[in-house]
Amino acid sequence: MRFPSRATCTPIAAAALAWSAGCVAPREAGVPAASTIVLGEGVTVDRAAHEVRVQAEVACDRGFLEQAVCKSGTREHESLLAVDVPPSRIHAAILLLGLEPGHPGEWRQAADGAVTRTPPIGARLELTVRAPAGEVPLSRWVHDPAHGHAFPVQPWLFAGSRMVPNPRGAPGERYLADASGSVAGIVTFGDETIAFCEVISDQTAVDSPEWQANTAAMPPAGTPVVLVIRPAAPAAGIPGGPK
Repeated sequence: MRFPSRATCTPIAAAALAWSAGCVAPREAGVPAASTIVLGEGVTVDRAAHEVRVQAEVACDRGFLEQAVCKSGTREHESLLAVDVPPSRIHAAILLLGLEPGHPGEWRQAADGAVTRTPPIGARLELTVRAPAGEVPLSRWVHDPAHGHAFPVQPWLFAGSRMVPNPRGAPGERYLADASGSVAGIVTFGDETIAFCEVISDQTAVDSPEWQANTAAMPPAGTPVVLVIRPAAPAAGIPGGPK
């Protein structure tokens, strides 16, 4: 995975990436580095607390889910939360916690119907949400009422989306999740900044829909909340790990 270049990500994300790589001017001797970094409106990196805080809004509070978090104006009808910032800025904020991305998962279906799944990898993340009723794991807002399956408590990996050429022959590259809006996925589109640890096809002929919004456990759509992203310890059965 190549990090987003200064030419292709937002100026704020590019500045954060430069800072994380040690490319900014050194600070004055004896002056401690700032523990809190604001990456534009809506994203705060708190290095003392080891967390990224992103302003968000409850998007979908009922029905089947394909996303845990999306960018506003993209997949709100199938996502728990919507954020009004580009995914590349969230990527940059996670870098400032000292974590490195891996890559999103993917799936392919052969002509004979056989499905090959490549799992995502990356530093493990903990996602929680600060809502009016308190802070809870984001995964608590996901359930499977039809089969009674429990959603994993913290199944998130810093996949890092990917860089792709700009469309229509334009020079340079772009961060794919900025175009698609995939901040944190549940099904696997292959463009997620933060990936679910399992590979689930978005095609119902391959994988039947399973995970739904847990309406009773969450506030109604439109409620302002804060998405909190932290490093997580390795867990058995989940690929990836802190890097």
